[in-house]
Amino acid sequence: MAARDVRRLGVVGLGAMGAGIAQLAVEAGYEVVGREVSDELGEKARERIAHFLQRKVDKEQLGAGERESALARLSLTVDLGELGGCDLIIEAVVEELDAKQALFVELEKLVD
Repeated sequence: MAARDVRRLGVVGLGAMGAGIAQLAVEAGYEVVGREVSDELGEKARERIAHFLQRKVDKEQLGAGERESALARLSLTVDLGELGGCDLIIEAVVEELDAKQALFVELEKLVD
């Protein structure tokens, strides 16, 4: 099996852990598609990520332009199908076995 270049990353579940993963990925230059179960939860995640990136700007660990570029690499969706074009998908949903199993059944339909 050959290694693949990862350019587009999917993160399913944007709570504390998922939002942190998404933040680090956009900072590192990856395009990130974040999936949450509602637009409201997705927007809360975007606000959390923007807040933590701003803190890095305030501490002079990140430039303001870098912050804006990072946020531009983040897209949010409630549609699991939008993760189909991702090179890698990371699962960060609630720690409930049934929820995780149901998610993986759906993800298997999207990936090759």
